[in-house]
Amino acid sequence: MTSNPPRRFLGWQMVGLGSVCYGFGISPMYYSWGFFLPEMQQDLGLNDTQSGLVFSVFNYLYHLLGPVVGMAMGRYGIRSVMGFGSVVAVLAFWLLSRADSFVDCLLAYGVLGGVAIGLSTILPAQTLASNWFVRFRSRAIGLVLAGGAVVGIPVNAYFAPGILRVADWRAGWLVIAGVSAAVAVIAVLFVRGTPESVGQQPDGGPARGEAAGAADEEERSGPSGLGEWTAPLAMRTHQFYVLIALSIAYGVPWGIITVYGRKHLEALGFTTAVVGAILGVRVAVSLLGRLSAFVGDYMSPQRLLGIVLLVEGVGCAGLVNANTALVAYASVVLVGLGFGCAYVCIPVVYSSFYGRRAFGTIIGTRFAITGLISPAAPTIAGLLSDWSGSHTLTFWIMAACCLAGAFVAFGLHAPVLGARPIQPVATSSPGS
Repeated sequence: MTSNPPRRFLGWQMVGLGSVCYGFGISPMYYSWGFFLPEMQQDLGLNDTQSGLVFSVFNYLYHLLGPVVGMAMGRYGIRSVMGFGSVVAVLAFWLLSRADSFVDCLLAYGVLGGVAIGLSTILPAQTLASNWFVRFRSRAIGLVLAGGAVVGIPVNAYFAPGILRVADWRAGWLVIAGVSAAVAVIAVLFVRGTPESVGQQPDGGPARGEAAGAADEEERSGPSGLGEWTAPLAMRTHQFYVLIALSIAYGVPWGIITVYGRKHLEALGFTTAVVGAILGVRVAVSLLGRLSAFVGDYMSPQRLLGIVLLVEGVGCAGLVNANTALVAYASVVLVGLGFGCAYVCIPVVYSSFYGRRAFGTIIGTRFAITGLISPAAPTIAGLLSDWSGSHTLTFWIMAACCLAGAFVAFGLHAPVLGARPIQPVATSSPGS
């Protein structure tokens, strides 16, 4: 707690900074891999299975690092973890710009890139928003994660195609390394991980020593009204694992389309320029999806999750045989809207079910468990493509999983902590 806390509530400023760091930290590297992939495959002799494996290793690492990132944020603070991860990203993408083989790509993008993104973007961004807000948690998390779409739109529509026109994929990865360096500076200089670290409270509530606000009440009693959730307690509930399954259902299509979307659409007869526009629309609409998750402040977020999984499933089915531009655009609009909203709904549901205090650790544990399963999807999709000659079967499977997940989400209810109250666990607030 600082001795002279700022008078103006800094929560929305932290949301803006978190959105910038998240968007520029993840979108250029995430979307450029799939867009640069055909040229990289040609230059380096990669096949679809190897390309998918690199992306799978990247996903494995940033997911499996979840518990470590959660503990690191508790010990060193969000801004230190974000800054260090961004420095690792600089090294990763500089090395990738010099890659000459599959192994080089695997080490640079798969290993170092996965470590960098795990430390610097997804979990820290969600935790930052959850730390600063309780009443407006859905919109805060939505705005932070919207940064990925805001930056992803020009990456797909302008940056990646433009780099290939004027230079090559190696120059593109050098630019991305420079962007990561800028993110490191912003995170270290300006991000503050908790309101308590600057003498404030979530939602701009009263300072310490005054009447406790809604945020304090949540921390004392937990969402169930019977005590405070911890990660081990959350893992004893079936809702924790259902949400992991739903995370896989909504997340896998986005990764598959990111890696193989260009190849799939070009196989259907679209030019590279048109494909860039279609994929750019997908990301643009995901921004609307992330912002539409504000509805989760006014209705059950798990019900909203069910609706958007239905939407995403229909979009995946439409992409199976999108032979006209109208069908392709309509399908990616549905996928983008469904993914964007689900992307925000999942952490909001976790936070709503299990509270703010252990959010980072709970989400980190969820990341690790998810990381044992979903990152294999690009590799499996590559194997199916090399075997069958297309990605048609993959898209049908993704559609079925989304539609099944929707019906599960509609029946999901908040867990109850226990029959008897428990004493809150004594924890120290991370400094920054």
